[in-house]
Amino acid sequence: MTRTAQPSELVTQQLAGLPDSPGVYIFRDVQQEIIYIGKALSLRNRVRSYWSATSWAGRPKLAVLVPRIGSVDIIVTNSEKEALLLEATLVRQHMPRYNVNLKDDKRYPWLAITYHEPFPRLIMVRDPHKYKKEYPKDKVFGPYVETGLMWETVRILRKVFPMRQRRKPLFKNRPCMNFDIGLCLAPCQKMVEESFYMHMVHQVELFLSGSQSKAVSAMEKEMLAASDALRFEEAARIRDRMVALRSVMERQQVLFQDRTVSLDVVAQAHTDKLIIVCLMRIREGKLVSSEIFDLPLADKTSFDEAYESFVEQYFTECESISIPREVLLQHKIEDEEVLSQLLSQRAERVVKVSVPARGDKTRMIEMAQKNASLALEQQLRDQESASFAAMELLTLLQEELELSRPPIRIECYDISHFQGTDQVGSLICFENGKPKKSDYRTFKIKTVLDGPDDFASMNEVVGRRYRRLKEENKPLADLIIIDGGKGQLNAAIAALTELEVFDKVDIIGLAKRQEEVFKPGRSQAILLSRRSEALLLLQRARDEAHRFAITFHRKLRSKRSLMSGFDELPNVGEARRKLLMVKFGTIERLKQASLEDIKSVPKIPEKVAEAIYNHLHGIEESGDTERELEPTAEKN
Repeated sequence: MTRTAQPSELVTQQLAGLPDSPGVYIFRDVQQEIIYIGKALSLRNRVRSYWSATSWAGRPKLAVLVPRIGSVDIIVTNSEKEALLLEATLVRQHMPRYNVNLKDDKRYPWLAITYHEPFPRLIMVRDPHKYKKEYPKDKVFGPYVETGLMWETVRILRKVFPMRQRRKPLFKNRPCMNFDIGLCLAPCQKMVEESFYMHMVHQVELFLSGSQSKAVSAMEKEMLAASDALRFEEAARIRDRMVALRSVMERQQVLFQDRTVSLDVVAQAHTDKLIIVCLMRIREGKLVSSEIFDLPLADKTSFDEAYESFVEQYFTECESISIPREVLLQHKIEDEEVLSQLLSQRAERVVKVSVPARGDKTRMIEMAQKNASLALEQQLRDQESASFAAMELLTLLQEELELSRPPIRIECYDISHFQGTDQVGSLICFENGKPKKSDYRTFKIKTVLDGPDDFASMNEVVGRRYRRLKEENKPLADLIIIDGGKGQLNAAIAALTELEVFDKVDIIGLAKRQEEVFKPGRSQAILLSRRSEALLLLQRARDEAHRFAITFHRKLRSKRSLMSGFDELPNVGEARRKLLMVKFGTIERLKQASLEDIKSVPKIPEKVAEAIYNHLHGIEESGDTERELEPTAEKN
């Protein structure tokens, strides 16, 4: 019998109160971090099943996930369809550790038509969910895994359909060069009717959604109409644009003679640690795109769970115009029927989700699976080659610096400040020679208060970092790089020695002037060849730490500069400060404002406005002026 973890007392109480309703459940660890999000037709049955021995059979991931569950939150929905949508939204928003995330730390580009603007443009966006939240009327198409092909599509579309490209006009009284070279109709100068422009935008929308033949048919009618009206130059321009569109369409493989066939085909290939998903889009019987998505199988996630998560996350975010008539899957998923209902509702027509058993559709699945297998083989070869190259480089670094082991994990530290103010530290991490941005950290210096002291600041940052690692029993770095010379290096060594971890790590200092490498207990610096790949790796880590530190420092300095002037205003607390900042933006604009302007700010009493004005202009107040305190309610 499989042995399961027992729920904590808090979780036991929460399990007892679960409703028998559809909804979404959220697992949190003891630090209240979200670690997994799921959906259920019955929250009571699904969530309780995680502590059932029968559920653990064949699901090794539960042995990792369940012992980490510290509490359970639920969101009840009206239907399983709503639960599916909510789960996909929350997973994309929070990206929990034990969920499969579609983007796999990449942000694939999307194309958007900006219907929120008077004359829409075609633009590239990276975060479609955030973008759609801001501009719900816009149409979004994608994702485009191969960015080069996306820009080739954009280039052709801009040539055929000359939509405007600039958000704002370059000139007030004349069009820009895009109009002169035929890549824009100059709507900013009212040189095109809005109805004609919007008709052209609709054709772009048809093309991007896969209905290329409809766009060409519409253009053909326009060409014949122009020819019948003896507007031969206009007809010739439309003809040339049709030729460009057809050249794109001819490169697409015809898979079905039936022009009404509209399919998305989803197949996969996998190893124990990686799943490759191939998505083929077939529109009007033609293969319009074939895209590859790679998802890591971390923490013993099964490939079928990852495949199902991909299907749900991908299709729940599809625009209605991009939804095919049928979705073909390599194997069944749990929410096949719910997904079909959801897509049918969005597309306002029946959308079938199925696993084909015979015929041409099984041939489509086999083709997609073959493409996924080829992509998987190529990725494994690339990974093996990259891993071998990285190990060679790290071994070279070990030899040249006489380290105790190859530095698989490198941490680099830097300090940044401006004349002693806003002192900060940064930590960046490289694993196998590549940045691991999830492990980057920033530090506000707390112990150095009287002017700049890079040595004391470095001592504090390294001490705080390794004290926490030691308390949490987490692995240490193989190599620590300190940005600076002997002084900074000795300060870091002192912190490590105090924590009794100095002998467990390798540590060096990298001085920028001569790129000298300093090691503990060695009086002479090590000078690596300027052409050494090992030195280039050290420089990359040092420069990245410097960039990360100075970015954080500038952010703090900018925030302080913005707030400091408002903080010094008399009788102004947090609530009034926010009102003044919303009204005037900067302290300089507030100084330029008249007394009446300040009095016009809501909830700023007349006496407080006068005190602010006098303070900003160096006018001393009379001794009997009453100090009007900001009400407590406003502070809160």
